[in-house]
Amino acid sequence: MKIKRYTVNHLREAMPMIRKDLGKDAVILNTKKIKVGGFLGFFQKTKLEVLAVLDEDKAAKEKKDEFATLLESEKKRREQAPKPKAEEVPQPEPQSIQEEEKHVIGELKSMKEMMMQMMETERLPVHLKPVNTFLEDHEFSKSIRSSIMADLLMKAKLSPGFSREDAFIWMRQGLQKRTQEYPDMATPSKKIRCFVGPTGVGKTTTIAKLAGDIILNERKSVGLITSDTYRIAAVDQLRTYADILGIPLEVVQSPDDLSYAIGKLSECDTILMDTAGRNYQQYKYISQLEELVSKNDIAISLVLSLTHRYNDLKVITDNFQSVGVTEVILTKMDETKARGPIFNLMEEYKIPVTLITNGQNVPDDMVRTTQCPPVDLVMEDKMYDRSS
Repeated sequence: MKIKRYTVNHLREAMPMIRKDLGKDAVILNTKKIKVGGFLGFFQKTKLEVLAVLDEDKAAKEKKDEFATLLESEKKRREQAPKPKAEEVPQPEPQSIQEEEKHVIGELKSMKEMMMQMMETERLPVHLKPVNTFLEDHEFSKSIRSSIMADLLMKAKLSPGFSREDAFIWMRQGLQKRTQEYPDMATPSKKIRCFVGPTGVGKTTTIAKLAGDIILNERKSVGLITSDTYRIAAVDQLRTYADILGIPLEVVQSPDDLSYAIGKLSECDTILMDTAGRNYQQYKYISQLEELVSKNDIAISLVLSLTHRYNDLKVITDNFQSVGVTEVILTKMDETKARGPIFNLMEEYKIPVTLITNGQNVPDDMVRTTQCPPVDLVMEDKMYDRSS
């Protein structure tokens, strides 16, 4: 998208300049009167400032459609034409569709960058500003925010009389569309699930919630394993849950212990494994974890807290990539209003967020994203009802 600013006496003077610079598809984004010239604040003249924009995305699409039509015509012409003799030099093929698509993607990127500049300079239409504020407060990444706002600006141009409610409906539709491109958010199908993550995110409580839900609602048997022998009373905490639920618990300290424990729990439908919360910015702990789980077919469930900064969540997720994370579970949703990291993680890492916890009650206070999509969790926040 291209934006140009013109200073003229009348709007009619700007029109031929806009057509010359931006083409017939350009639209006027804004006009306002300004003071120019003069000396020491005197003898200033009133001029009209015109802000025009060219939707290069639309132009690129039209160019792509036109190119595709020409390419199809050329293909038919070549099919109908007599085949060249062997000694004739073949003509070069036209530019590929892939190259044209790359051009369109580049234009889209330029449009998003322009949108980011508009957001930073507060030049958004009045009813789009609350949406931008909403996305900022929920800590959506700049990439997602600029993409959503770019789509909304295009819709706003097609619906001049749109309202704040329309803007939030469009935002919801945009977020819903994004989730359709994310990985399947269903629970991993592997029998053994190993829960990993930093200290204090609630791994043990989450395991207890899942165990209770599987037993009560899915009517399946569950076995528990813990390798968390570092934390004081960690084994006792999980053993208490195991006793309440009436399920077996095995404690392991080495890969050999783990193989033995899995064998003892082989009759269970599902095995949930707890691990110690450690400072996983130190790679030696990741190596120890890799050594522990590498010999078995285990789904790795990364547990993260929504109360952490997204930059911290990224560092942790990056460090766990070598283990082969299967799913992400987010905890402590009740302690923060930020919902953007749910989308940020899935968009950046292509890993499904399958479960979100929102309290300490076992086995309740958890939400499966297959039953309550992330976009519904975002729209629970009523701040979009506030006046600007």
